[in-house]
Amino acid sequence: MNLIFALAVPAFFLVSVFLYEPAALCRLMTAGAGNVSTFNIIICFTIILGVMLLSRLLLWLLRKHMSMDLYKFFAWCLIETLVYCAFTGLFLVLMNRGEDGWFSWFGRSISAIGSVSLYPYIILTLLAVANENYNAEPVQDGVRLKFYDNRHQLKFITESSSVLYIESNENYIVVHYLENGIEKRFQLRNTLKNLEPLCEQAGFARAHRCFIVNPKHVKSIRKDSSGLFFADLGVDREEGIPLSKKYYGSIAAMLD
Repeated sequence: MNLIFALAVPAFFLVSVFLYEPAALCRLMTAGAGNVSTFNIIICFTIILGVMLLSRLLLWLLRKHMSMDLYKFFAWCLIETLVYCAFTGLFLVLMNRGEDGWFSWFGRSISAIGSVSLYPYIILTLLAVANENYNAEPVQDGVRLKFYDNRHQLKFITESSSVLYIESNENYIVVHYLENGIEKRFQLRNTLKNLEPLCEQAGFARAHRCFIVNPKHVKSIRKDSSGLFFADLGVDREEGIPLSKKYYGSIAAMLD
């Protein structure tokens, strides 16, 4: 997918210039003396292609050393857009012999090139998310769940049916599970947010900002004297798992 992004963005730049001809982009390509628009287009295309290839290669190399959620991915796309707009702005100001200054041309590059680049980013991201959701198969009981840390290193494997709940503890998560009828726990460095896709496939549900539970182990839901809800799992945690009002309905529906 990274290679597709690296090729699609510069390709869409060419399509925009030659087919759609947006006014701001066409004006930008006329920087310099004489009829140099074709030359400018070729150089800008090369700059965008080079930045995209290097950026996506770096992203591929870092895939095992950093967790990448949708927000981090958007931030990465924004940074690489600013980088190739910065270099195209530098090239165009040189073609224009320094007139108006680099900041002005950088702003024009963001406005003209950055705006047309939004389309391939949005389309490819939506396709990637749709494809991931389509290919995601629910995890059945007895299937082993693989838990990775925030560097994507495999740390723990257990059956989905044995997991009781998962607890957030600052920069760590604690997996509470059963082994031969005894509750045990395993701690690894990660966040609940990163684990949510895996937990959703396994049929687990968010109960609280700090807890994800396996509904199959929930024995009952009770309300205490202060009006707070708790899910009882029939294990050593006597006070139960706190249920936020936001997630109470979804947990209760799973128990019906």
